[in-house]
Amino acid sequence: MYAIEVKNVSKIYRLYRKPFDRLKEALLRKPLHQPFESLRDVSLVVPFGETMGIIGENGAGKSTLLKILAGTLTPSSGEVITRGRVAALLELGAGFDPEFTGQQNIYLNASLQGLSEFEIKEKEPAIIDFAELGQFINRPIKTYSSGMVLRLAFSIATSVDPDVLIVDEALSVGDQRFQQKCVNRMVGFRKAGKTIIVCSHSMYLINELCAETMWFANGRVCSHGKTSKVISEYLGYLEEGSGKDDTAIDPAPLESSSLPDIILEDLRLLDDKGRSLERIEQFQPVVFQVRTRRIGPPLKGHLGVGLERPDGQLVFGTTTKISGLKPVEFTGEQVMELVIPSIPLLGGSYRAKAVVTDQHTLRAIHELSSTPFLIQSDHPEMGILWMKHYWRFPEA
Repeated sequence: MYAIEVKNVSKIYRLYRKPFDRLKEALLRKPLHQPFESLRDVSLVVPFGETMGIIGENGAGKSTLLKILAGTLTPSSGEVITRGRVAALLELGAGFDPEFTGQQNIYLNASLQGLSEFEIKEKEPAIIDFAELGQFINRPIKTYSSGMVLRLAFSIATSVDPDVLIVDEALSVGDQRFQQKCVNRMVGFRKAGKTIIVCSHSMYLINELCAETMWFANGRVCSHGKTSKVISEYLGYLEEGSGKDDTAIDPAPLESSSLPDIILEDLRLLDDKGRSLERIEQFQPVVFQVRTRRIGPPLKGHLGVGLERPDGQLVFGTTTKISGLKPVEFTGEQVMELVIPSIPLLGGSYRAKAVVTDQHTLRAIHELSSTPFLIQSDHPEMGILWMKHYWRFPEA
């Protein structure tokens, strides 16, 4: 038994040059549209308690699939079977009446998700409390910002006790603190054995939350399997120049109107005596020194440091979580260091990058890159990494 079964699903839209062509086509019984295939022959199964990620570029067909899974869109062909109550957070404002107040929309939206009036009344205080809208709960939705709409929509979707939760890229709209609240609730859903489908451009979120991931391109499934494998294939595809824009995979963009919860103030490269480095000799020890600042009460999270080539290709990266360390308690100003006893990279230009995440490493809070630096090497081998090697000539 599976929570979701999708069998050979396709979705074809009819595109008309003019709105009037739709009526002419019906009257003349002559095709005046151009068919557009948004999904083609998609099949998948999601077991109960599984968290599956959906990735791909904009226009790949991800949102179409999620709408079909949520039941708001009918496939042109194929079959979709969902078991249990399904709650979906798709387009902002979906299921809301802009003239109704937030409180009235709670009853409207929750009833659309199958709750009785008694059940809604019972859950109403918890929904309002999680959304944190204060006096705005009694004001019309049309007066809400996009972030406020997200708060209410996510609170309703996750408070109706669904068996299957479907979340599109809507979480990127909210402020950082509420994003963290949403992530924590999704982690709780996963621990409770709920089935979750997550569509996101944040590879941090997908990699940490999802055991399996499906990559879509041009309405087709390009790859499906273990998350780390699928993400590597997807990033490789983008780096080859086939993708539209590498910025599509940047995690959790910061809102310019607010400072990040934890600020990366400085990233320096030092030698083992604490002296600043601009050029690095191959195989010498290097210390990556990161200075952070937290305004407000202590906050737990993880720190990551990586090395990149000028084209953005990640050469090496690790986090305090990957290294098996407990979450760091960020408070005030702090200095943390990653020590690499011997740099094995071949000569060339590189840059260091630091990232601070929440304690689940699902959300990137702040990122900082160093200025480019050079690694000097006497080895003429090709590539980016030097490895010990020798030649042998076995007898024929």
